[in-house]
Amino acid sequence: MIEILFENIQEHLTMLDLAVYSSEKIKSFAKLENLDGVVSETENRERIVNIVTQIQRKVEEQINLLDVSQLSKDDVLILKAWFQDLGTQSDKMLAFDRETVEYLAQQKEDTTKEISLIFKNKEIFKSYNHEGKK
Repeated sequence: MIEILFENIQEHLTMLDLAVYSSEKIKSFAKLENLDGVVSETENRERIVNIVTQIQRKVEEQINLLDVSQLSKDDVLILKAWFQDLGTQSDKMLAFDRETVEYLAQQKEDTTKEISLIFKNKEIFKSYNHEGKK
Protein backbone atom coordinates (compact mmCIF):
# COMPACT_ATOMS: atom_id res chain seq x y z
CA MET A 1 0.00 0.00 0.00
CA ILE A 2 2.79 2.46 0.88
CA GLU A 3 4.49 1.84 -2.47
CA ILE A 4 1.31 2.77 -4.33
CA LEU A 5 0.99 5.87 -2.18
CA PHE A 6 4.54 6.94 -3.01
CA GLU A 7 3.93 6.32 -6.72
CA ASN A 8 0.86 8.55 -6.52
CA ILE A 9 2.85 11.20 -4.66
CA GLN A 10 5.47 11.13 -7.40
CA GLU A 11 2.78 11.44 -10.07
CA HIS A 12 1.22 14.30 -8.11
CA LEU A 13 4.52 16.17 -7.88
CA THR A 14 5.18 15.66 -11.59
CA MET A 15 1.79 17.11 -12.49
CA LEU A 16 2.26 19.92 -9.98
CA ASP A 17 5.57 20.79 -11.68
CA LEU A 18 3.69 20.98 -14.98
CA ALA A 19 1.14 23.33 -13.42
CA VAL A 20 3.91 25.60 -12.12
CA TYR A 21 5.60 25.57 -15.53
CA SER A 22 2.27 26.43 -17.15
CA SER A 23 1.86 29.35 -14.73
CA GLU A 24 5.30 30.59 -15.70
CA LYS A 25 4.36 30.37 -19.39
CA ILE A 26 1.18 32.35 -18.73
CA LYS A 27 3.26 35.05 -17.04
CA SER A 28 5.65 35.12 -20.02
CA PHE A 29 2.77 35.44 -22.48
CA ALA A 30 1.27 38.27 -20.40
CA LYS A 31 4.62 40.07 -20.29
CA LEU A 32 4.86 39.80 -24.09
CA GLU A 33 1.24 41.03 -24.38
CA ASN A 34 0.30 37.79 -26.13
CA LEU A 35 -3.30 37.49 -24.92
CA ASP A 36 -4.06 34.50 -27.14
CA GLY A 37 -1.16 32.68 -25.52
CA VAL A 38 -2.42 33.68 -22.06
CA VAL A 39 -5.90 32.33 -22.78
CA SER A 40 -4.65 29.12 -24.39
CA GLU A 41 -2.15 28.33 -21.64
CA THR A 42 -4.67 29.24 -18.93
CA GLU A 43 -7.04 26.63 -20.35
CA ASN A 44 -4.18 24.11 -20.42
CA ARG A 45 -3.25 24.91 -16.81
CA GLU A 46 -6.86 24.48 -15.74
CA ARG A 47 -6.83 20.93 -17.11
CA ILE A 48 -3.54 20.20 -15.35
CA VAL A 49 -4.81 21.63 -12.05
CA ASN A 50 -7.92 19.43 -12.29
CA ILE A 51 -5.68 16.37 -12.64
CA VAL A 52 -3.48 17.56 -9.75
CA THR A 53 -6.59 17.96 -7.60
CA GLN A 54 -7.82 14.44 -8.41
CA ILE A 55 -4.44 12.89 -7.63
CA GLN A 56 -4.10 14.91 -4.42
CA ARG A 57 -7.50 13.70 -3.21
CA LYS A 58 -6.43 10.12 -3.90
CA VAL A 59 -3.15 10.62 -2.03
CA GLU A 60 -4.91 12.21 0.94
CA GLU A 61 -7.38 9.31 1.08
CA GLN A 62 -4.49 6.84 1.02
CA ILE A 63 -2.72 8.75 3.81
CA ASN A 64 -5.86 8.64 5.94
CA LEU A 65 -5.97 4.84 5.55
CA LEU A 66 -2.37 4.35 6.68
CA ASP A 67 -1.57 2.57 9.90
CA VAL A 68 0.83 5.03 11.51
CA SER A 69 2.46 2.31 13.59
CA GLN A 70 3.63 0.57 10.42
CA LEU A 71 5.36 3.62 8.94
CA SER A 72 9.13 3.79 9.01
CA LYS A 73 11.01 7.00 9.72
CA ASP A 74 11.85 7.20 6.00
CA ASP A 75 8.16 6.91 5.12
CA VAL A 76 7.35 9.79 7.45
CA LEU A 77 10.18 11.87 5.97
CA ILE A 78 8.85 11.26 2.47
CA LEU A 79 5.37 12.37 3.52
CA LYS A 80 6.77 15.49 5.19
CA ALA A 81 8.81 16.29 2.08
CA TRP A 82 5.68 15.94 -0.04
CA PHE A 83 3.81 18.41 2.17
CA GLN A 84 6.72 20.85 1.95
CA ASP A 85 6.96 20.47 -1.83
CA LEU A 86 3.24 21.06 -2.10
CA GLY A 87 3.56 24.34 -0.21
CA THR A 88 6.62 25.45 -2.16
CA GLN A 89 5.06 24.74 -5.54
CA SER A 90 1.81 26.43 -4.54
CA ASP A 91 3.76 29.53 -3.49
CA LYS A 92 5.56 29.57 -6.86
CA MET A 93 2.25 29.37 -8.73
CA LEU A 94 0.80 32.19 -6.66
CA ALA A 95 3.86 34.37 -7.31
CA PHE A 96 3.61 33.78 -11.07
CA ASP A 97 -0.11 34.51 -10.93
CA ARG A 98 0.47 37.80 -9.07
CA GLU A 99 2.99 38.91 -11.68
CA THR A 100 0.62 37.89 -14.46
CA VAL A 101 -2.20 39.93 -12.94
CA GLU A 102 0.13 42.94 -12.66
CA TYR A 103 1.11 42.69 -16.34
CA LEU A 104 -2.50 42.29 -17.43
CA ALA A 105 -3.67 45.17 -15.22
CA GLN A 106 -1.02 47.45 -16.74
CA GLN A 107 -2.06 46.40 -20.24
CA LYS A 108 -5.69 47.09 -19.39
CA GLU A 109 -4.79 50.53 -18.09
CA ASP A 110 -2.71 51.29 -21.20
CA THR A 111 -5.52 50.12 -23.47
CA THR A 112 -8.08 52.23 -21.59
CA LYS A 113 -5.88 55.30 -21.95
CA GLU A 114 -5.37 54.61 -25.65
CA ILE A 115 -9.11 54.21 -26.25
CA SER A 116 -9.78 57.43 -24.33
CA LEU A 117 -7.21 59.31 -26.40
CA ILE A 118 -8.65 57.96 -29.66
CA PHE A 119 -12.17 58.91 -28.59
CA LYS A 120 -11.02 62.40 -27.54
CA ASN A 121 -9.20 62.94 -30.86
CA LYS A 122 -12.23 61.69 -32.75
CA GLU A 123 -14.48 64.18 -30.93
CA ILE A 124 -12.06 67.04 -31.59
CA PHE A 125 -11.84 66.09 -35.25
CA LYS A 126 -15.63 65.71 -35.53
CA SER A 127 -16.22 69.18 -34.07
CA TYR A 128 -13.80 70.77 -36.49
CA ASN A 129 -15.79 72.68 -39.12
CA HIS A 130 -14.72 71.35 -42.51
CA GLU A 131 -17.24 73.39 -44.49
CA GLY A 132 -15.55 76.77 -44.11
CA LYS A 133 -11.99 75.59 -44.78
CA LYS A 134 -10.37 75.16 -48.13
